[in-house]
Amino acid sequence: TLIALSTGLLAGILFSYDEPQWAGLAVLIGSFFDMIDGAVARLTDQVTEFGGILDSVSDRVTDSALYIGVMFGGMASIAEQPPWLLPTLALVGSFLVSYTRARGESAGTGKLDVGIAERAERLLILGFGALLCVTAYAIIIIVVLTVFTIIQRIWVAQSRLN
Repeated sequence: TLIALSTGLLAGILFSYDEPQWAGLAVLIGSFFDMIDGAVARLTDQVTEFGGILDSVSDRVTDSALYIGVMFGGMASIAEQPPWLLPTLALVGSFLVSYTRARGESAGTGKLDVGIAERAERLLILGFGALLCVTAYAIIIIVVLTVFTIIQRIWVAQSRLN
């Protein structure tokens, strides 16, 4: 978790310095560590409630660093849009994807992991988009997919709770 967090913070800094390819590589490396940390905890029988909290908070901090870095690096300006618009929408969308799952599950929906833009997918889109120097388009894709995912989760939550 801490390696993923550190790598994510580094990626955010690299984005802010207009280094999309290095940032993309850091995003992909960090997402690899983020995916395996839970698996390692399960394999070594070290799953804890605190670990889950730390992982969730680290994910939100990393997401913030990435999108703020993109914003400061000016990598998401398309046409006449301000450079903060798309990264802000992506960040809010990412937070809402996570929030709708947490809120739905706490309301009794069961596991609410539906949707086409979970965190791993968003990181892969951002990482490869940055590697290919099409960060702005990757951000647009993330924004659209997060909206669909939020709607899917709300719809599934409603159907499970009714």
